[in-house]
Amino acid sequence: MPAPLAPAHTFGRRLREARLAKGLTQAALGATLGLDEENSAAPRISRYERGDRVPDLESMERLAEALGLPVAYFHAANDLMAETLLVMSRLAPEQQRELLAKVRQYAKSKGVDTEPPGP
Repeated sequence: MPAPLAPAHTFGRRLREARLAKGLTQAALGATLGLDEENSAAPRISRYERGDRVPDLESMERLAEALGLPVAYFHAANDLMAETLLVMSRLAPEQQRELLAKVRQYAKSKGVDTEPPGP
């Protein structure tokens, strides 16, 4: 069984896939971070996509907004969770609450604790 990818590599892969799906170049996406010159914008995004670096929270939020994705999508532990977050983020808040209630009901029927962690 192959070793799981490091979080930076998972983030980078998802960032690259999302950028390409939007038809953006690395330079164009880098411009959303305020990097105007292609000589600084494209290399920065390239480093993120290769998993060499991870953006800070503010940059992460800008990238996610530019790509129309929730920040959590990039940090999900696996692709199934990432896709679930993506689908849920596209629902209206009331629909999100309805879906969460259904997921909790399903989980309870399988004997899974559905209570959020608390103090």
